[in-house]
Amino acid sequence: MEHLNQKIRELYSNGIVNFSDFFSKDFLTKIKLSKNKLFEEFPYGQDDNLKKNKNDKFIRPGSYMIWDVIDREPLFKEFVSNKNINSIARRILGKDYVVSSFYIRKTPKSNNVLDPHIDYQGGLSFSILLDDINYEEGETFFYKKSHKYPPPPFSDTENKDLKEEILSSTGKLGETFFWFPDCWHGRNMNKSSKETTILMCHMGNTSFPRKDGTGRQVNYNCYSKSIEAPSQNPVIKMIFKITGKSPNNFFKHLLYCLFYFKFKNIASKAIEQKIIFTREKFGSKEVDDFSLIDYFKLVKPKKLIKISLKSFLKFCIGNKHYSNLRKLLN
Repeated sequence: MEHLNQKIRELYSNGIVNFSDFFSKDFLTKIKLSKNKLFEEFPYGQDDNLKKNKNDKFIRPGSYMIWDVIDREPLFKEFVSNKNINSIARRILGKDYVVSSFYIRKTPKSNNVLDPHIDYQGGLSFSILLDDINYEEGETFFYKKSHKYPPPPFSDTENKDLKEEILSSTGKLGETFFWFPDCWHGRNMNKSSKETTILMCHMGNTSFPRKDGTGRQVNYNCYSKSIEAPSQNPVIKMIFKITGKSPNNFFKHLLYCLFYFKFKNIASKAIEQKIIFTREKFGSKEVDDFSLIDYFKLVKPKKLIKISLKSFLKFCIGNKHYSNLRKLLN
């Protein structure tokens, strides 16, 4: 238990932590066989309608996805019901957490790199290696502590100190990485001749929508009874709903960080009421602390001004007229 608590502390501190001992060798052997069977049927993955891709053209940049993994291979359900995974998810999201997306990503040999980005705030994700994966074999990379940084489009992502804090999801079959979706992450190219596969799962508290990356309504939770969220303050709900998914909006992201990290009374009510895009705090000032100075140190003013003006123009004249304006200027 002490080991698990220390790992959870590391997750809250760094936004990413790995485990190596969750699954038996026998189980992982069966999983790999099931995974290989799936990609024999879907060598180029599925489209968003779960249909078989008929050529090697990527629908998602650089990788092939299989979305309905559990429906096709029920053995994968054991990941969701694993006691260690459940224990961590409940500690961070509450006992009534939602599994919204569960899929396999296969990355063939490719120079395609997925640049650093964030997904949404206040959630939890995990990745499990379904192959032995080394550096630059299509692995996900993470910037430690970046869940308290501004979004990558507005930041100095080439900062030397930050690059020294990058952790890559490399290791042996079954290696498990828990991470916060608001932590900067991306995917490396795959320079090897082998295709590599990773299981991905995204979760949120009980208010989180049960929709995967294709827009399908899903229910992958290990409990069958639907649990309703408690009564929620409409103003607090509106604040977190508007600011909690802001990968490309600096001002919304900053507001979220202020409300979640600095305005403690509002944050505690949001967490207690299971408002969307919130997770439990760790409970230690040292771990839960947020520095506005460190946040603004990473902001690139030129990037911020350029993207903000672009967004403002799009808002004023619409995407179509903005595209026409760009063509005229170019």
